[in-house]
Amino acid sequence: MPDIGMIELILIGLIGFLVLGPERLPEFLGQIAKIVKQGRGWVNSLKKQLEYEKHTLSQPLQDATQDVNISLTDTKKDIEESLKDMTDATVVEKKDK
Repeated sequence: MPDIGMIELILIGLIGFLVLGPERLPEFLGQIAKIVKQGRGWVNSLKKQLEYEKHTLSQPLQDATQDVNISLTDTKKDIEESLKDMTDATVVEKKDK
């Protein structure tokens, strides 16, 4: 969005004054202010809705991540136990020969 400085605002006001006249300019500016206020309200409402959705979705995602971590830890333990058992069995077989 372009930055509007004081000179640009004065120029826009002067052009508005010349085009609309002193009678209609305050009404026009009031309408513009009302539209800007509505737009800001919509943006704030959208931000609140997005924050709510983010919060709503983040908790199940954290729970799922925790479940996956627990499952991976259990699988790692099972694999380590299987490897230990296989190693022990191999050592016993070598001793028997």
